Amino acid sequence: MSLNLDFVYYRNFTFDGHFHVRCSGDDLHKVKSIHYLLERIEAEGVVHLDGITVASQVTSGKVANHGCPATLNCEAVAGSYRIRPQITLVDSEILKLNLGADADATLRPEPLAIDIGQGEPTRRILDSVPLPSAATRRKRSVQAAPAFAHRPQGQRYPALIVVFGEGGYAQLMADLEPDATSILARYWPELRELLDVQPFLDQQEREDERFHVLANHYWIEQPHSMLNDTFVALIQTLEALDYVEATAFVPPQVEPGNVLLGAAGVIATLLTGAAYVAGTNAFEQAQPTPDFEALQHYLDAPDARYQGLNVRKAWEAGVKGKGARVHFSDGGLHANHEDLRGNPKLKVIPPSVNKDPDHGTASVGVLLARDNGFGMTGVCHAAELYLYDNRAHDARGYSQTLKKLLAYTRAGDIVAVNRQTANLNVLGTFLPSLHDKTWWDVMQALSQRGAVVLNAACNGTSVADDRAGTTAGYGVDLEQWRYFDDHGDADAILVGACHSWDGKPHQYSNYNYRYRMLNAWGDSVATLGYGVLQNKDGHDRDYTDNYGGTSSATPLVAGALALIQSYAIEQHHLYLNANQMHLLVMQSGYKDATLPASDKLPMGARPNVLGALVLLDQILQAGRFHLPDDGFCGDDCAPQGQTRN
Repeated sequence: MSLNLDFVYYRNFTFDGHFHVRCSGDDLHKVKSIHYLLERIEAEGVVHLDGITVASQVTSGKVANHGCPATLNCEAVAGSYRIRPQITLVDSEILKLNLGADADATLRPEPLAIDIGQGEPTRRILDSVPLPSAATRRKRSVQAAPAFAHRPQGQRYPALIVVFGEGGYAQLMADLEPDATSILARYWPELRELLDVQPFLDQQEREDERFHVLANHYWIEQPHSMLNDTFVALIQTLEALDYVEATAFVPPQVEPGNVLLGAAGVIATLLTGAAYVAGTNAFEQAQPTPDFEALQHYLDAPDARYQGLNVRKAWEAGVKGKGARVHFSDGGLHANHEDLRGNPKLKVIPPSVNKDPDHGTASVGVLLARDNGFGMTGVCHAAELYLYDNRAHDARGYSQTLKKLLAYTRAGDIVAVNRQTANLNVLGTFLPSLHDKTWWDVMQALSQRGAVVLNAACNGTSVADDRAGTTAGYGVDLEQWRYFDDHGDADAILVGACHSWDGKPHQYSNYNYRYRMLNAWGDSVATLGYGVLQNKDGHDRDYTDNYGGTSSATPLVAGALALIQSYAIEQHHLYLNANQMHLLVMQSGYKDATLPASDKLPMGARPNVLGALVLLDQILQAGRFHLPDDGFCGDDCAPQGQTRN
């Protein structure tokens, strides 16, 4: 029996003893479960190392089981390994085979072989490009912490997030007992009756190791009978407890917007004398959507007019995202858009508030618009995309987005968050999600799994505030601005916005995050939605050529990294974590985003997709872009088996 199924299998560039495997293909719906066996082939024979059975999504009903993903473990030593999948079909498919009573209905594809070289357990991605020195990663100089934002009486503070150390919640409850000798019982004798401390996780979630990072996160609403000044005093008391690691207010909801679409509307009005709206008559509505891919200049190699990401040459070599998984969080989706509908690679993760579907549709279009001869084509259109809604919350107001990301993300996945927040003291300046402690904790947890985590650096200041030293239309220096909470290195990458025409930083983009940054276009991005380029009835045939801000830069970088990861997985059966990926892209990428009269890169490099693939092959001394004669075919090379232009 022949099934349309393929296996993706890989390990980290620095072998850590973990092998990752999953299945894909049009016949996944026929699979009940897959049992994986990990073996090492030695001179004395085959050694069994690990085994696991994974139910399919069809069987379990869980998105986390899509493709029957598994991790197999062993000691991190060199050698020849193989993974042997054993596929069990759903009962209806077994009946179709009409097998005899003693027949075995288990399918056994060819083993998946991986050779681990002697140096793999200790090698680094770029020995010639060391990590930034400790001097560049030190905590910024201590500054006076911003005071609590003043709230007039009658206007309550947001809920308080409290992160406890191990056993901290139990200690708090003990300290609130009337007969306790703690400072809380002494100064707040009736606090236990007033305070409602709720966990982020329910009991079942607390027992799931995927959510462990949130196990000590709790939520406290300001009691209705408690004055604002008293609540602030309580927070300060909690912060002084040695079993409380951090406190923060629930972040405010700030709208992402698109910094350039408004300007585009003004320009159209000036040019035509009135706001131009396309497709207002029946004839126009009936016209088919043309192929707009030629307007996606960010796909091109840099030239005299545009500074692209060199994607098309990777496509020509067959690198289109197959085998990669992207998790993207944004504002919603027009799910029936003609360039997205019916795409089995797009998985919309509920719940969805769908408050800003144009924004989410534009981002998804950058990544996954179908290669179908009309509209746009996504940067990594052959990848799988899991789409989340930034505003998804449960009935209590707790973020569901974070829980879903923790539930579904695995090693080697690309995770990108197109979300912005703000300090309650300076609501006119937008900040990346890493400012919020709970989001920081989850991003770090995902990075530690081996995911490549990206967050939008965000679009800086919309309303000037002399007290905070901000200017409207300008980004803030994230290393120096005291209203940005730097919780440390989460192993994540922030994405800044650059000019499409020269690659220089957009002035509105936040910059100078002291760990890792990359950048991509913050203007002139052609994609789905908004109706600037084509505006038909409804939203399902709308397109724009002016998506912008870090909103456009983030999916562009996510798509570029997905292509690189796809090639690493498909060609070399390995994946890059965030730090390895960042080092590779910094070495191979375009270093245009400098400040005037300076060679400093305040928002890192712009990805050069082909250049990264070439460099990876050079490092590994193998692959489609590796030439045995000189070991390196250059940035403009053709892959093996093709001629150079």
